[in-house]
Amino acid sequence: MDEVKKTIIELFSEIAKIHGLSKSVGEVYAVVFLSDKPLCIADIMEELGMSKGNVSMNLNKLEKIGFIKKVWIKGERKNYYESVDGFSSFKDIAKKKYDVISKACDKLEELKEKSDENERELISKKLKHIKKMRDVPKKILEVLENIDSDDNND
Repeated sequence: MDEVKKTIIELFSEIAKIHGLSKSVGEVYAVVFLSDKPLCIADIMEELGMSKGNVSMNLNKLEKIGFIKKVWIKGERKNYYESVDGFSSFKDIAKKKYDVISKACDKLEELKEKSDENERELISKKLKHIKKMRDVPKKILEVLENIDSDDNND
């Protein structure tokens, strides 16, 4: 089991790095993912030999991006955590990127309407490129939606 645990910790460490997160974020997620029961900070510290501050910071980051959640355990005053399916799923990342770019496009469209002719031309030119940027995550989302629907039909 130690080799399995090591392999899974390395897997999530590498995935974290691919997505611009620290290796320790992946390690903390892996420990929570591997556990059959919710874990507290002390459990994770013991498993990884990591400082309380580092574990706490990584748990906060993971909770903020939605990969773990706090759970309440009757009679306990400590915070406990469990994993949520889909660590750093491509679908979540593509959706966030699409939303950010769409919001910027909407804002630029508004600004274009309020601008003089010279600014309007510049905004239109830049907006054209930004809309092309938005097409990539849109297409990724479409492909991933198709994969999800295929998986649900099996």
